[in-house]
Amino acid sequence: MEFGDHSTSRNGELEEGEVMQNGGDRGGGAMVAVEAMPEPPQLEVRMDVALLHCQTCLLPLRPPVFKCDAAGHIVCCYCRAGHGDLCSRATTHCAELDAVVAAAKVPCHYRAFGCGQYVVYHGAADHQRACQCAPCSCPESGCPFVGSRGMLLDHIAAAHSRLAVTVRYGRSWNLTFPLSQSWHVLVGEEDKSVFLVSLGALGAAIAVSLVCVRADGAPAPQFWCKLSVELPGGDKDKLVLMTSTVGSSALSSGAPASGQGMFLAVPQELISGDILPLSIRIDHLRPATAPKSTTPRARTPGRMH
Repeated sequence: MEFGDHSTSRNGELEEGEVMQNGGDRGGGAMVAVEAMPEPPQLEVRMDVALLHCQTCLLPLRPPVFKCDAAGHIVCCYCRAGHGDLCSRATTHCAELDAVVAAAKVPCHYRAFGCGQYVVYHGAADHQRACQCAPCSCPESGCPFVGSRGMLLDHIAAAHSRLAVTVRYGRSWNLTFPLSQSWHVLVGEEDKSVFLVSLGALGAAIAVSLVCVRADGAPAPQFWCKLSVELPGGDKDKLVLMTSTVGSSALSSGAPASGQGMFLAVPQELISGDILPLSIRIDHLRPATAPKSTTPRARTPGRMH
């Protein structure tokens, strides 16, 4: 593993952490730059990654870190009590190791796809699940492309001559999709999230599904959708409608197959020739703030080294 980050040289402009302040008089005193404290020197080193893992549950260590008095095994705070059944109770707090595990940083697992962040080692898995550069595949069958969502939008425009449709959350959009193309791409105006609309034959009907394109393992659901199709001409008594939370996919197997997951079945009588008139509404779900728990999170016991 690697520690640290690369420091950047100054170019004469204000950097993050600096602000411009006026003098105290009302006439507008001289502008002065207030600079943040300089970052300590950084360096990269390599070390055995096992040194940053609990020797009982084998998960990355998080402060506070403890060791047992009998053999000096390093354990996390969740395993310290149960360690007595294996060796001796881990009662010694290692403040020095706290500082190490809190500062040990590694490059993002997805740096090849554009993420330049260095993240604390014990938080790397959380960052990986939420990283905006997490790779996804192209929905076109047989296409070998793999890249971030931003790369995907550029790819489908250049390689497949498809342009994404920008939509705003919280309102209905009346769109038309040619049935000759089995997938279409939407982009949320507010946060640039990417959505895939898939069209496929389902007997005599057309199955319409919507997924959010993001990495496997990302938190879900984050969006809710409403899909509807009504008879051309405005007959409100003849329509099909579906509401559902929006699933997520990295498209590792291409576009979702017809009839899988949540989908809207549209009969032929609601379709105008080769064009599907589809009303789409996407809402961004706002998760409620959960109270902080004082109960330690469960960790799966491992083996002793």
